[in-house]
Amino acid sequence: MNNYRLLSVVVLCVVVTGCKPAATGSQAAPVAAAEPAPAAVSCQLKVGYESWEPYQFRGYDEQANGLDIDIVNAVAKAMPCELVFSYGNWQQLLNQFRQGELDVLLGASKTAAREEFALFSDPYRNEQFRLFVRKTDADKFSFDSVAQMVAAKHKVGVVSDYYYGEQVSALYADEQMRGQFVESAMSEQNLALLLDEQVDAMLEDSFVGTALLRRKGLTDEISEHQLTLPESPIYVMFSKQKVTPEQVGVFNQQLLQLKQSGQYQQLVGKYQG
Repeated sequence: MNNYRLLSVVVLCVVVTGCKPAATGSQAAPVAAAEPAPAAVSCQLKVGYESWEPYQFRGYDEQANGLDIDIVNAVAKAMPCELVFSYGNWQQLLNQFRQGELDVLLGASKTAAREEFALFSDPYRNEQFRLFVRKTDADKFSFDSVAQMVAAKHKVGVVSDYYYGEQVSALYADEQMRGQFVESAMSEQNLALLLDEQVDAMLEDSFVGTALLRRKGLTDEISEHQLTLPESPIYVMFSKQKVTPEQVGVFNQQLLQLKQSGQYQQLVGKYQG
């Protein structure tokens, strides 16, 4: 029995390992250095974006482009985090965000209502809305505020679910004033309403409106009005269902480093002038 057991052990050693004694001392074979494992992406975020040039838009290559896209890409790369972009209009994107189908929205204003379902980054840029009117009507509107304009029964085009600040929100909440605001799904539709004289003015971010008129070849027909709304900070909005406060904290740290390194200003410079 002992001889049989010993023979079995010998056979097993030959089959499995060869039972070759390990080399020692100067005979030891060099051990190859292990290849460093590639850095794993620690998260993946689905980002909604809309047609809002120069901040975010879908380019000729069907890819996400714009200042907001460049900034969030740079920050995500440093986190690191993989981004998957999804295109739509703001109302669609906001609904998908509330339902947990999107993790991130860009170019967002912070409101108490949105804080119920979203986390916000540190502000990463400012924006300022202003009126755009038909050039033939520019001299007719000497109003100092949107309140004066809608009180005079003029129609103003706005984008659904955009936040234009406290003044416009208060006017929209007033049932007597709400009918003076005409909602559209996107800025291009407001522009069409303005050209068709279905509204008397449209509210749009100054840079977005200028880019839109240039792209559509309408700089001779539509112009900026002197009436502007107060400048406000803009944030990246994260879904409370999908993103943790710790991840937002990491995003903020990398956003600060982006600004301190000078890379942020380089990205902004691409869209100035």
